[in-house]
Amino acid sequence: MFFSLIIPTLGRVEELHDLLLSLTRQSLKTFEVIIVDQNDDDRLVPLVAGFAQTLSILHLRSDIRQCNHARNLGARHAGGDILTFPDDDCIYTENVLKTVDRMFSNVRSPEFITGSVITQEGHAGRSGRWHAQETVIDSHTVWTCLIEFNFFIRRPAFIAVGGFDESLGPGTPFGSAEGQDLALRLLKKGFAGLYIPSLRIIHADKPVALNVTRAYGYGAGMGRVMRKNRLAPATVVSFLLRPIAGSILYLLKGDFSISRYYVMTFLGRMKGYLSCRAEMAMEVSPTG
Repeated sequence: MFFSLIIPTLGRVEELHDLLLSLTRQSLKTFEVIIVDQNDDDRLVPLVAGFAQTLSILHLRSDIRQCNHARNLGARHAGGDILTFPDDDCIYTENVLKTVDRMFSNVRSPEFITGSVITQEGHAGRSGRWHAQETVIDSHTVWTCLIEFNFFIRRPAFIAVGGFDESLGPGTPFGSAEGQDLALRLLKKGFAGLYIPSLRIIHADKPVALNVTRAYGYGAGMGRVMRKNRLAPATVVSFLLRPIAGSILYLLKGDFSISRYYVMTFLGRMKGYLSCRAEMAMEVSPTG
């Protein structure tokens, strides 16, 4: 199959270089790279030129600094059977595309496939609680079996649901869960998804201080997506209670930074859930 790797990027050069270098080492070579450049200068021009002989690269420019807008822009220029959206600071292990190609080539293969995260040292990443077994994606497992940069989608399915929601994700007040939102909309259309634990992409764990800074916005994204997609109350409650438990646990351990991270996560999830609920109530209210 032919893959389109769509990479939104802003402010990073060395990290993007490392990603592109890892792509030159892929065991499967049938792919294109679409870089959606949100920088206001030409810092990426030499980098793209340096890989022009080893990778098929399309360099797009965007004045809008919003990740999902960049992803959708890149998707409109994609020619691949399969679309995927690497972060500009992740690294592909050499058999990523070969593994996905094999899975999609099965007669009864799903419309989207997800995988897990490891650090450069080979440890499981903290970005999610990754299942050890192959798992069918549903409205509950989508929260523990999916991250945006390890998410492969058949192009017709992506088009059928209208791509990413541009009111979500980095560059918006609702800074996460855009991948879950896309997967939930795919599921509602009848498309199937599968999580493969052996499908691993390298991504560095973020420092705790940075995670605390982002916790509120990330939580708001999750809350909004849960409400927008009308998830079952049991799922909503479980993901609202987890950060409360985490905050208490780390407070008792004396780790105030992580305790604060969980507090901000909870507040963000509540904010996102209630903001979407208010909008939905306005849509159905009588006009008089």
